[in-house]
Amino acid sequence: MKKTITLLILGIYLFSLISMTNALLISSVSTSPNEVAPGETSRVSLTLKNNDEFDIEDVSTSLDFTNVPFAPYNSGSDYLISEILSGKTKSAEFDVVALSNAASGIYKIPVKIEYRESEQEAGTPNKIKTSLISIMINSKPILEVSSDDGLLLKNQKNKVTLKIVNKGLSDAKFLEINLHGNSYVTIISQPKTYIGDVDSNDFQTADFYMFFKSNAPNSIILPATIVYKDISNKEYTETMDVTLKVYSNDQAVQLGLIQKSYTWLIVLLIIIIIVIFFVVRAILKRRKQNNREY
Repeated sequence: MKKTITLLILGIYLFSLISMTNALLISSVSTSPNEVAPGETSRVSLTLKNNDEFDIEDVSTSLDFTNVPFAPYNSGSDYLISEILSGKTKSAEFDVVALSNAASGIYKIPVKIEYRESEQEAGTPNKIKTSLISIMINSKPILEVSSDDGLLLKNQKNKVTLKIVNKGLSDAKFLEINLHGNSYVTIISQPKTYIGDVDSNDFQTADFYMFFKSNAPNSIILPATIVYKDISNKEYTETMDVTLKVYSNDQAVQLGLIQKSYTWLIVLLIIIIIVIFFVVRAILKRRKQNNREY
């Protein structure tokens, strides 16, 4: 009997704790827009539901921006609601701005709610509920594709290095690049290369091997298509033009880009020396034989 009474009392106590804990709920959180870029504003709306059998009064909702890259915008960090009737909901709204130097990511903001029940005795402490909400900072990566410096010559195999630079505040993920040839260019290597991640304020490179025909102009524009995702896994596809400077061997020599080759002269001189050596040797040998005969 005593055990049954003890269990009953414990059950009533636990039920009262659960009821008190769930007296005020944050039933939903919304942000508009869903993602906020650095330096931009967003409206955060918290829907509060009174799950208690009593009305609640003097509801104060506050957001703690101490450890997150956000600040209140044209308002404070507190929102006051005079009353929420039993079983009803009301919203606490905040305008926030993401700091201009904020990195992309999902940030958790502590929420503190203080309130009083209508039947609460005077002088008793306010009830307090704490929770967390999340806001995403994200902006589209800003990517540029260009050709790294290097001498490109016609009528021979060339290594072309492309540089992909991320000038945005958000990282680019799962990036791949596809280089398109034209009638003047034959891409010898695979035209599509997987790069991976390109972090904010960083770059990656990709190497391609190609052959430029003799009739190719000195300036060639090749389209490069990049496909990547941002931190929220939203996919982007962009096509950018890459300009390549290409020279014939004679043009490169005239511009001082390469030294004139004297290899053929050296080879010819060596051949002449070898021929002279054997001719002189043959002449000396013949004279030696003639002297023996006499």
